[in-house]
Amino acid sequence: MTYPVNLLLNRPECVAVITDTDEDIARAEFRVTALTRSHTLQTNEATALVQQISSLTDQIDPLEARIATMPAGAARTGEELKLRALKRDREELEDRQIGDSGGRSAFRRSRELEAAQRQLAAYQECRAQVQARHDSLPA
Repeated sequence: MTYPVNLLLNRPECVAVITDTDEDIARAEFRVTALTRSHTLQTNEATALVQQISSLTDQIDPLEARIATMPAGAARTGEELKLRALKRDREELEDRQIGDSGGRSAFRRSRELEAAQRQLAAYQECRAQVQARHDSLPA
């Protein structure tokens, strides 16, 4: 973006804008750092949820097949209880994934981080343009 640096008529004005922009840059850098950490944590949590759900599915599918071939009795009842517990665990993880722990949240964090990085780059570009204007003005 081209900033209206031609409206800055002297070096003190440029210095004031540079000071303001440096403060904006510091805040944006802090935000990028915080969002990077949040993004990493959220992505790791979402990845772990997907892996846990997959692991439970890998246990549930063969157990369902095995139960279907078992005769009624104590052994089958025990396996059915185990299957229900596994399905409950998977459902709880799926609920967490749909909520604030899953891929959707990780995606949102990625978007927020990318926006903060763009904002930081814009502040840095602004500062560079004002600095160039400062340097072109007479002392």
